[in-house]
Amino acid sequence: MSESQPICHTILAVDDAPTNLSVLVDHLSSDTCRVLTAESAKSALNRLDHVVPDLILLDVMMPEMDGFALCRQLKRHPVFKDIPVIFLTAKSEGEDVVQGFESGGVDYVTKPFRKAELNMRIRTHLELKLARQKIRDYVHTLEDRNHRLSEMLDEKNEFIGVATHDLKNPLSVLTLAMDLFRIKTRGHAIPEINPLLEQIDQTVKRMSALVTQLLEINRLEVGRFEMNLVDSVLGPLCSEIVEQNRLLAARKSIRIEFEEHSESPVVGRVDGGGFCQMVDNLLSNAVKYSPPGTQIRCRLEIVGTRETLPDLILIDRKIRFVVEDEGPGIVKEEYAKVFQKFARTSNMPTDGESASGLGLSIAKRLAREMKGDIGFVSQPGKGSVFYFELPYRSQS
Repeated sequence: MSESQPICHTILAVDDAPTNLSVLVDHLSSDTCRVLTAESAKSALNRLDHVVPDLILLDVMMPEMDGFALCRQLKRHPVFKDIPVIFLTAKSEGEDVVQGFESGGVDYVTKPFRKAELNMRIRTHLELKLARQKIRDYVHTLEDRNHRLSEMLDEKNEFIGVATHDLKNPLSVLTLAMDLFRIKTRGHAIPEINPLLEQIDQTVKRMSALVTQLLEINRLEVGRFEMNLVDSVLGPLCSEIVEQNRLLAARKSIRIEFEEHSESPVVGRVDGGGFCQMVDNLLSNAVKYSPPGTQIRCRLEIVGTRETLPDLILIDRKIRFVVEDEGPGIVKEEYAKVFQKFARTSNMPTDGESASGLGLSIAKRLAREMKGDIGFVSQPGKGSVFYFELPYRSQS
């Protein structure tokens, strides 16, 4: 059929006229094409018990079972359903052609057929069959790889969960031991030991914070973080987190200002713990990278189209929490790293604080879990503005 085909194909020709079968065998048989024959549907089914051809040439008008019925039966069989069937028929009326396609055929050739046309149609459908098989093989390969990646991800998450949990207990013991030691040595100055104790204490705190963040990100990734969304007044929650961060900021002589820009209390449907963690992650990040003696401004507000169209009421309203610092800013080349897990920019904490690259990543995941979003605006040398937005919850 084609001297250029390196693959040997098997074609099953089914026709109740021996003369037609002889013509097909003489025309199609070659070093690259083997032609099997059957003179009835029953004979064809017997053939198919022993061989699975690459293509079937099927006569329509046959006794006992016509070609349409045989094709429908083959298409219901899992082994034969993907074999292309080309009908050979003297009937070319529109209804017969439609019936052929409806029964599962891919093409038809009218008798008496032209050899060149038959060759081209056979070659086309063999190539299409090969292409479909390659696609299926590729899809199966991808599915296998995805399954393996999913298993590896599950193993990784399980390992992180177990490892971080097992680390948390000894760190808690160390913290308790440090507290007991301070109580026991209270009033007894030990100049040589105190600096070392302070260093140990700071190291344990950094490790505890990292373990907590790893546990949190792992819970989010494996879907174990259960959101408890309730209507909450958000101003007091923000004030509480601000006060906690003021203690850390005071060590670096950094001032934190907080304002609530709303005529009435801001109410949002949030997970209280998740909301507080987002506020804390944005604030602690600002404290970490702000130079001593600077100021951090944060605010809670309701935003909408009235910001740019003062004469209209607020529509498409959102709750926004904003943290504005006077830090070094972020260069555009590093924007993509900001919310990536474990990614760090070239900026360094200003007082030797640890930076795990998890805080902002966790804040982003939490914002998404609460149907919100997070973002930032930054300019090198002029500081950064980080914010997250959540759906507005009307009090009416």
